[in-house]
Amino acid sequence: MIRRIPLSLAAAALIVASGLAFAQEPPKPDTGSKAPAADRRGPNGVNLRVQLVISRYQGDKKLASLPYTFVVTTGGTRARMRMGIDTPVPVTSASEGGKETTSIQYRTVGTNIDCQAIDRGEGRYQLSIGVENSSALPFEKGPSGGGNPPVVNANPMGVPLFRRFDTNLEPWLRDGQSIQTIASTDPVTGEVVKIDVTVSVIP
Repeated sequence: MIRRIPLSLAAAALIVASGLAFAQEPPKPDTGSKAPAADRRGPNGVNLRVQLVISRYQGDKKLASLPYTFVVTTGGTRARMRMGIDTPVPVTSASEGGKETTSIQYRTVGTNIDCQAIDRGEGRYQLSIGVENSSALPFEKGPSGGGNPPVVNANPMGVPLFRRFDTNLEPWLRDGQSIQTIASTDPVTGEVVKIDVTVSVIP
């Protein structure tokens, strides 16, 4: 004689068995947590976001601030950035008959940046940065160095002056760290040029 199991008892047994199966399932890892920088290394290195700011000061007064941001990969090729404008420069020449003629030539002024990065371990990154910056001074007529105060960008030839500086930097930084890498005084205007660098790891 076949003994029938009540439907309610069968359902209860099924629920208990399902609960045991869920209890034995291992907990899933927390994928929302932020991995350390060492674990965020891609197949070709760590991606770094580099911000470079070129600032000019006259005493304590900030005259200009030029920020540049780019991405560089440790152990990879260099990041290269070129930004500028072609500035017209008058050029006077004399012909065979002694008559002077003026033509226009163009000179590029702006900022050139090259950057490479090396992972030095323990969350430290060495940057190798080349910076070249040039600009044209506002032209003012008058004898060079004359007047009170003296006219900075003027000379008898009546042509503009260009200022430029270039430097190579190799700071070691950690994720989120900022550092002032250079402070130099312009010999013509007396302005102080400062370069600040910040690096952060891209998750």
